[in-house]
Amino acid sequence: MSDTQYSWDAEYDVVVLGSGASGQSCAVYAARHGLSVALLEKMPQLGGSSAFAEGHAAFESDEQEKRGITVTKDEAFRTYLDYSHWRAEPALVSRFVENAAETIRRMREDIGAEYEEVTITAPEQSGELVTWHLPKGEVAQLLLLLEADARRHGVDIFTETPAKEILTEDGKVIGVRACDADGEEVMLGAKAVVVGTGGYASNPEMFNKFYKHPIGEKLIVVGSPGNTGDGITMVLQAGGSLSPSIGTSLLFPFMRNKTVTSHTNNAGMQPYFWVNSEGYRFTDETVGLNFGFAGDVVAALPGSFYWMVLDSATIDHLVNNGNEVGLGIYVRNYEKLVNLPTEIAADAENSENVVSADTIAELAQKMGVDPDILAGEVEDYNEACHSGVDSKFHKNAKYLHAVETAPFYAIKMETGAMITMGALRIDDKMRALNDSGEPVRGLYVVGCDAGGMYGEAYALTVPGTANGFALTSGWLSADDINARIHAGEL
Repeated sequence: MSDTQYSWDAEYDVVVLGSGASGQSCAVYAARHGLSVALLEKMPQLGGSSAFAEGHAAFESDEQEKRGITVTKDEAFRTYLDYSHWRAEPALVSRFVENAAETIRRMREDIGAEYEEVTITAPEQSGELVTWHLPKGEVAQLLLLLEADARRHGVDIFTETPAKEILTEDGKVIGVRACDADGEEVMLGAKAVVVGTGGYASNPEMFNKFYKHPIGEKLIVVGSPGNTGDGITMVLQAGGSLSPSIGTSLLFPFMRNKTVTSHTNNAGMQPYFWVNSEGYRFTDETVGLNFGFAGDVVAALPGSFYWMVLDSATIDHLVNNGNEVGLGIYVRNYEKLVNLPTEIAADAENSENVVSADTIAELAQKMGVDPDILAGEVEDYNEACHSGVDSKFHKNAKYLHAVETAPFYAIKMETGAMITMGALRIDDKMRALNDSGEPVRGLYVVGCDAGGMYGEAYALTVPGTANGFALTSGWLSADDINARIHAGEL
């Protein structure tokens, strides 16, 4: 290290902030290069929001090839750029697309992952690419394998140790000021600092600042409570800059106080009959086949919620024939919702998020909407169901299920958040860029803190993108740091 005003408690080649897929991937491969590495995690456990993920995306991988699946890199690149309306950064997208298959190989051959399936998330969603590589035990197990490999290769891992400041001198990163589990200040010198702190979904103030609708306090956050934007703030203070895609979030309809495996929650996501807080139907409900689009729609509604209104015949359909749309591997596509009758009845008794009644008028009163409005909407919708023509919103007749058989139920679906992404401006080497577009020497950003992969919305037609980019950006940053340290640039 160069002479500095700071006194270091320890010095490393690389200090990584955040222990999700991006941070652990970076730490592992930096250590495999022979670099000294510290991994700092502010929560008591490792994993971040990646621990909730199931699989990750790749293109032209050997796992796809042996299953007879063809998704070319050219096709993936065009899909990302078209989906973003060409607001994504082409060089960064290309770097990910070109290297995602290598991530599959590394995770399998270096880390010990076993891939059980390559599939899609939503068969009813048009245009989805078969890119979702599902490792045995999901990404949670992959994270355990990464942690074990990190420890084998000498990574110093510190939990309950939040970074507080990225330290710079003459425009170059020189270390990190952190706070350990006992509340004591820790000063770590570093040639490079890599930020992978997972975005800001759990920071209502920051969410309101960057997302197009100020709903931060209403969000139901499914990801890590540690994702409060700390890394973003530190990078900006160290000379980095915001990406044009700041504000991009992966939202979805979700029932408050429920789990991702709930059959009532899954019923509320089905593309049948949705009304807003005033009792009016407001969209073609098949927007729910892309739950990211549906999340953006719900966020913009008055109160940021809708009611899914269904009758007993529709419940029977979901039990006997299965759903139209699942929620990842937690509730599979076409799964028969066998727990729904018992669960929804219990919810109606014990939760303000589900109401039931023997008449539409009574149901409306319990929902807090005008009975005449809801009755009129139900009547119009039932006519569309019987005629097979939805002249109001032009929904495919396949998804038209009448609301006629008592008892009736209404499920309140609010706005859930998995992750935010697209925060900080980087180049295709994962280096943080300043306001002039120049790299901040020694500062890297990976995973959901990084910008450039998306436009306004997460690309759900390429399933596994967030974790694919997290894992790939992690080792790409490690490779670049290693090369620059050995070249004397850091």
